Amino acid sequence: MAYFKDLTPYEYFPNEPLTPKPLNIGWLSVEKPFETGATSQKFKDRLLKFCSDEYIVVVTRGLHICEFCNLSYDLSYERWIKKQEGRYGDKAHAASIGNGEIRVLGKSAIYAAPALIYHYVLEHQYQPPDEFIEAILTGAPDSKKQGELIRKYSK
Repeated sequence: MAYFKDLTPYEYFPNEPLTPKPLNIGWLSVEKPFETGATSQKFKDRLLKFCSDEYIVVVTRGLHICEFCNLSYDLSYERWIKKQEGRYGDKAHAASIGNGEIRVLGKSAIYAAPALIYHYVLEHQYQPPDEFIEAILTGAPDSKKQGELIRKYSK
């Protein structure tokens, strides 16, 4: 997976349908430092909902092995899949194996994050920017506006 600094314009896939482009959140790399810290359980619970399979956009053919876990466990592609199976529930496959993205509506921006962001927050204490945390806490993945946003990716 590519690294993008938080709050920079999204550039991963060239066919991004939104204008202005969403802002990057959680595109981490072992080669770059990232903010860490505690996040509330409410934030984690709501983030997992946003990372549920039904709200995933830009699903890729392959998956991303977490670079941070791989440093500790030297995981092969097959071992990563086996280790992640059902890890975050039956409806969060993309959040477990890293093969999709989410979009989140905020007050002044839309955010683009890999579905693996839930894993990064939970397992590696990644602390996203406050404005993203606020968007997760005040938004709803099943809201009408969020649904309209997600439908733009199915065209």
